[in-house]
Amino acid sequence: MSSNLKTTNLDESVLEYKLINDIRLADSGTPTAIVNATQESGTLYYLSLDTSSVTTSDQSLKLYLTTTEVTVGTTAPDVQIFVPLGTRLKVSFPGGLPYTGFSAALLTQASNSGTANTRAGANEFSILNVVTS
Repeated sequence: MSSNLKTTNLDESVLEYKLINDIRLADSGTPTAIVNATQESGTLYYLSLDTSSVTTSDQSLKLYLTTTEVTVGTTAPDVQIFVPLGTRLKVSFPGGLPYTGFSAALLTQASNSGTANTRAGANEFSILNVVTS
């Protein structure tokens, strides 16, 4: 799990949401997924991914919505989002996307067997923000 991962629970009497933030997603050439970041089941409502520091390669954000152990390159993602290089992507899930566990990985390879994020080695990091319940 990334040492840059932060999860915040908002006061449930006001809002029943969690905010997940990872400021250096894929911080090595061989990324490890952020695994079960919420530590419980919930619903995914929104995510943003800032790849504006990435200058030479498109990215593939892979989401795993299960508590099953995640191995990047082996475990098939439940959701995969293509992110063009140098963009700020925002995705809303109006009805919510339920999960039993929330894990994510960012790669420069779109295939399920992909295991690399070559931009991380070049100090080009992406920022992930997620809102869940």
